[in-house]
Amino acid sequence: MSSGGMTVLLLGSGGREHALAWKMAQSPLVAKIHVLPGNPGMTTNDGRIVCIEGKIDDIVRELKPGLIVVGPEKPMAEGVVDRLETAGFTVLGASKAASQLESSKIFSKEFMLENGIPTAHAVTCDSYDDAVAAVKTWDIEGKGIVIKADGLAAGKGVVVTQDPTEAEKTLHDFMIDTRHPVKAKRVLLEEMLLGREVSAFALCDGERFIPFGYICDHKRVFDGNQGPNTGGMGAFFPKDWPSDAALTFINEKIFSATLRGMNARGTPFKGILFAGLMVDGDDVKVIEFNVRLGDPETQALLPLIETDIVPLFLAAAQGDLSACGAPQISNETAVHVVMASAGYPGTEMRLGEKITLTPNTNDNTQVFFAGVKEKDGNFINSGGRVLGVTARGATLAAAREKAYAGISNIFFNGAHWRRDIGGQ
Repeated sequence: MSSGGMTVLLLGSGGREHALAWKMAQSPLVAKIHVLPGNPGMTTNDGRIVCIEGKIDDIVRELKPGLIVVGPEKPMAEGVVDRLETAGFTVLGASKAASQLESSKIFSKEFMLENGIPTAHAVTCDSYDDAVAAVKTWDIEGKGIVIKADGLAAGKGVVVTQDPTEAEKTLHDFMIDTRHPVKAKRVLLEEMLLGREVSAFALCDGERFIPFGYICDHKRVFDGNQGPNTGGMGAFFPKDWPSDAALTFINEKIFSATLRGMNARGTPFKGILFAGLMVDGDDVKVIEFNVRLGDPETQALLPLIETDIVPLFLAAAQGDLSACGAPQISNETAVHVVMASAGYPGTEMRLGEKITLTPNTNDNTQVFFAGVKEKDGNFINSGGRVLGVTARGATLAAAREKAYAGISNIFFNGAHWRRDIGGQ
């Protein structure tokens, strides 16, 4: 690695950030990646990836990074990109105003309706009493309902149900119960869409975008899509789906329309736009927008990207993707399986368990760490989603077999994972 390469600062600590650091470290343009705060599973023996602590303003003054990449949504919603760009740094991420596409489900829904972006019918409720009254008018058993908290909820602020009792309990959990991790003053009630879900990504410079891949993830905690929603229990790349017609529709009617609409508002979108979509044949509707790469989708997608992503990230951050094309995706597929702590996604989890990893000779398998810390020379679990294993293969079946072989080499007390990731 050339000592004259660029210094990159990456914000975040999870599996998405490990995958980003791992991928960017492969670029000949990069000398060193500092991850704030990162986790000990990310660091490399050759010092290319190091984890640091401290206040971001002090760190950027000291490091003077050539590129700053913001991983999670919360710092963007709090305005970190605005602050760093004002200080003269090159940052890949959305402004505070543009982050409303994710930080407010209600803003996002109103934006989609105003700009003719296809999405589910919805009702906004500004209080608990309004929401309870609205739910009583809904044909929940017949058509189902989607309840969304209006704010950032770490992947736990959406409940899909066909049970009226669960719907009312969800409203109470989100809006009344102070012990519940999701706290919402407003909620969005949506019709339940039918079809197959996919996460589509676009790298944006404020005016232009390039498609950045698409991945299917598994949100529910148990096999067969049972149990509560999580931040994601695994993901896979669906070769040859969605159809070319659907992908063209996504680019023209969703990504292009979103960039035009955000520009018209005076809040151009720069960074990575994530459209959570429901696809039924060639018919596509937006479930939600996020303003960053998905986790765990990133961990399935980046190992398939054969292009150096650092020049693309730089061009987007500098506001000019005009000379860039979409990254080259491998003709293989990939499966990513998450190992979670006992009790996840609840609030009572068994943490502090020693993680044992048997060396894996399969060079098609990559372990990405998320909720881990180091103690007495060992990794211990420190969060809900602890780590994940990604494997590539010529077919989904081959990739699944390798991924689960990788999982079998890792042990910690209470670990649980889905056994049907990539089974579609």
